[in-house]
Formats: sequence, structure tokens, C-alpha cells
Amino acid sequence: MLEKLYGIDVELGMSYCLDDEDCYLEILEEYVKSAKIDELNGFKESRDWGNYRILIHAVKSTSMTIGAKELSGKALELENACKDGNEEYVLNNHEECMAMYRNVIKTIEEAMN
Repeated sequence: MLEKLYGIDVELGMSYCLDDEDCYLEILEEYVKSAKIDELNGFKESRDWGNYRILIHAVKSTSMTIGAKELSGKALELENACKDGNEEYVLNNHEECMAMYRNVIKTIEEAMN
């Protein structure tokens, strides 16, 4: 199953679980269940950058934990833009990050089925 996680550095994710595959699978399941896409979209639409920054920080961290390095990096850029008050950057880059997020979730769901 883990070989089906295209675009996810499984070795990195497993390292956060001390190479315990059951632990890693549980983390992947929780990652999918706790997706924050709708909330992030809502905070973007209402321009609630404080709450957006908190959630995108969580996406950054949890994505790195499962080995989704590229998504984690995009989330970090959005988090930093919020910190710097760069609303334009967030507005221009939010959807690309959410597309990556949806793709990571889809990859995990497909691999687990």
C-alpha cells in the first residue's frame, strides 16, 4: 500500500513514526479525516488572516509529518505571507496550495482503498 503514495516521501513520514508502519497508517487516516480545506477557504473568503495562518501552519506541519514535503513548503509560504501581511500573495497562491492538498488527500484515500 505504501508504494502507492506517489508524491509523498514515505521514508520521511515513517521516520516520524520510528518506522512503525501501523503508526504511520493511523497518521495518514487522521490526516485525511482532519482536512482543513473548507475552513481555509472560508477564512480566505472572509479575509480572516489570523485564523487562516493558524490553520495553514497546521497543514504545513502535518503535511511534513506524513512526508508531503512540497505541500508543506507551499503552506509555509502562505503562512509567512500571512505573518508579513501579504494578502495579495495569499489570494494569488491559495488555490494552488489547496489543489495540492486535495491531491495529497486523494492519493492517500486511493492507496488505502
